[in-house]
Amino acid sequence: MISNKKDKQVLVEQEQGSGRGRATLRATVVATALAAALAGCAVTPEPMTTEERSTRAQEDLSAVIEAGEPVTAPLTLADAMARAVRHNLEFKVRQMEAAVQARQLDLSNFDMLPRLALQAGYTSRSNDAFGLGYQPNGTISSVPSSAVERSHSTYNASLSWNVLDFGVSYYRAKQAADSVLVAEERRRRALQNLLLEVQLAWWRAEASQRLLPQIDAMLVDIERAAERSRLIEARRLLPPLQIIAYRRSLLDLQQQLTVRRQELVQWRSEFAELAGLRPGQPYRLASAAVEARVLPNLVTRVDDLEAMALERRPELAEERYRERITAAESRKQMLALLPNLTLSYGTTYDSNRFLINNQWNELGSLVTFNLLRLFSLPATRRSQEAAVQLDQARRLAVSMAVMTQTRVSVNRYQLLKHELGVWNEALEDDRSLLRAMRATQQAGLETELELIRASARLALTEINRDVVHANLEHAMGRVMNSVGYDVVPPDAADATPTLATQMASALAGFNEANYSAQAAAPVESVALGNLTGLPNDARRDFTESMRTVLRVVRVPIAEQGAAIRTDVAVTLGPKQDSGRPVALKVTLLEGSGQKVLHTAEMRSMLVDPVTPEQWKVLGEAAVFRVAETLKSLLSGGLHESPAADTLSLTDGGLLKLDRRWTGPRPVSAARP
Repeated sequence: MISNKKDKQVLVEQEQGSGRGRATLRATVVATALAAALAGCAVTPEPMTTEERSTRAQEDLSAVIEAGEPVTAPLTLADAMARAVRHNLEFKVRQMEAAVQARQLDLSNFDMLPRLALQAGYTSRSNDAFGLGYQPNGTISSVPSSAVERSHSTYNASLSWNVLDFGVSYYRAKQAADSVLVAEERRRRALQNLLLEVQLAWWRAEASQRLLPQIDAMLVDIERAAERSRLIEARRLLPPLQIIAYRRSLLDLQQQLTVRRQELVQWRSEFAELAGLRPGQPYRLASAAVEARVLPNLVTRVDDLEAMALERRPELAEERYRERITAAESRKQMLALLPNLTLSYGTTYDSNRFLINNQWNELGSLVTFNLLRLFSLPATRRSQEAAVQLDQARRLAVSMAVMTQTRVSVNRYQLLKHELGVWNEALEDDRSLLRAMRATQQAGLETELELIRASARLALTEINRDVVHANLEHAMGRVMNSVGYDVVPPDAADATPTLATQMASALAGFNEANYSAQAAAPVESVALGNLTGLPNDARRDFTESMRTVLRVVRVPIAEQGAAIRTDVAVTLGPKQDSGRPVALKVTLLEGSGQKVLHTAEMRSMLVDPVTPEQWKVLGEAAVFRVAETLKSLLSGGLHESPAADTLSLTDGGLLKLDRRWTGPRPVSAARP
């Protein structure tokens, strides 16, 4: 028996050892499998392959092409704006940001709902949950017992509502709602800025469309002239220094025109990007009569424009919504200091067969109050006051900036309007100079160079004039932008042509309300009246010189129906050693000749014999003597009291003016 007991003990020890070995093996296998699983879950960088990049590029290109709209007709300014609203990709990003903010509001509304939770569980253990309990007499029971099965399932459905969380979620939802409005104001600002950029880009592209053919033709002429200069240099027809200087002048002109041509080409590309056109897509713009355009006057007072800007600008509306967000944040912080009340109701099922009631309902409430948070109340209030002051300071700063932008936009419009008038005069002078040079029809390198130089100067002047005109149109748009005027109506149509019509009406409405077409002043003309005291052979030269000066000072001339008549009386004195003295009297009369408006006298000395050139100079002096008075009378001073001027030479050789009023002295002449 002893040997049998020993054998059994050995067998038991062997079985226990083998069991421990199997347990160790299982633990090793499990650890290895877990390590392999964790290694498989590790994330490593995976760059895109060349094929994936190519595929994505093709997809993006196809999306850009499909999103565009073909250009079937020349684009007007309203068409370009409508296309920008519908197809500009950067503006679409702003629209998507506003849409995302609106979706965030939908999510915030769900945070205010009670919490409805469903739970299901399964529990299993390797042995029974036996335990020893206390007897009523305080002794420990010697019989173990268990009230829980080894394996059982539980199911629970509970509805809980946290009053404090509801309040916080409510104010958070209000903040989300105001954030949606902030995103909408940002979208408005992006839209207004986009349309302002489109307005400048359209006028620049229109100028580029007109001027590029002229620049290209001018560059071809310069290249031909340079080739001729090389041929002349090779044949030694002119001195080398003269040829080199000529060709160097041509290169300077070519460089200037090339730089401006690059700007013109770039303007077309910038417009295509803003209008949502695919790069390289051909397009035409509707021609605009720039020179025939009448510049309107801004009739709205600057103070009224500033008041309109303070009411409509998106930046100020955004700051007002931010103040509401700050106020909601303050209420949310104060609400977090209150006691927290949680109400709950639920039903539970347990499959444990030892339970007498496997299904039951629960109803409960819980109140919690963090007393230590009350100590943060003063700091919370100070933080809220600082936030309110910050919002007010930011709003006032934006208001001041808005008012300054409005006033600057008005001043810029007035300055550019004057600058455009200067460039228009320069353009007319360059055209007259070019016509005069072409009319001479002289031959030679220098004449050809001057002709090319005049043509290039005319092209550059026209470019500068169109740049100023584009800036002027941009300044008009800046005035509209500075007051926050919305060109796109709230009920904007989806179709681009319909939207273009609506935007054209909105633009016309703003211009009619704030601008007035500059009415042309009534054109009064001057007639050359009686010329007395002139020799017959000098009358033609004298009259022609008077007409030339009248055209220079921009006074219209008429043979009949003129508002003012100019009479000139010339008195030649006897011949003296120093020449022949001459007295000139110019009289301005009403067209009927019944009323004298102004008289002026001048004395001089002519060289004997008197040449035609001297008569021409005398005729020019007669007009120059009354030019300012003549223009003043034509511009509205026909009813002033007549005056008589006398111009004479003093002993020291200085001119002396004596003015004598023949009627009641006007206020403007109190201090002649």
